[in-house]
Amino acid sequence: MPSRGRPVLRRCVACRQLKDRADLWRLVRLASGGLALDAGMGRSAYLCPDPACLEDARRRRRLQRSLRCAVEETIFNTLEGRLPRRHPLRQDDKWPQPGCGPEAFVAPARSET
Repeated sequence: MPSRGRPVLRRCVACRQLKDRADLWRLVRLASGGLALDAGMGRSAYLCPDPACLEDARRRRRLQRSLRCAVEETIFNTLEGRLPRRHPLRQDDKWPQPGCGPEAFVAPARSET
C-alpha cells in the first residue's frame, strides 16, 4: 500500500513526462462506449494541460492510440476550452474574445443598398 505522502505519477501521452496525477487531465474510455473527462472507470490516458501537448496529441493521434478508440474533435475542443488563459502583457498580443456579456456585442453588418 503506497504511503500518503507519495505522489501518484502518470505519463502524459504527448510529451511522455511523468507528472503527478493531479496535474494531468484524465480521459477515460467507458465500457458503455463513450469517453469521459476526469471521471469514470475504464481504460485511461493522461494529458498535460498544455497547448503544445494538446496539439501534439491531436496531430499525432496519441489519444486514439492510447485509448484504442476514436476521439472526436469535440473532445479536443473541450480540452482546448479548459486550457488556462494567458493574459496579454504586451501591446501586440491579442485579447481573447469574450463569449457573453456586454463586451460580446457584435455590430450588425451595414447593408450597401
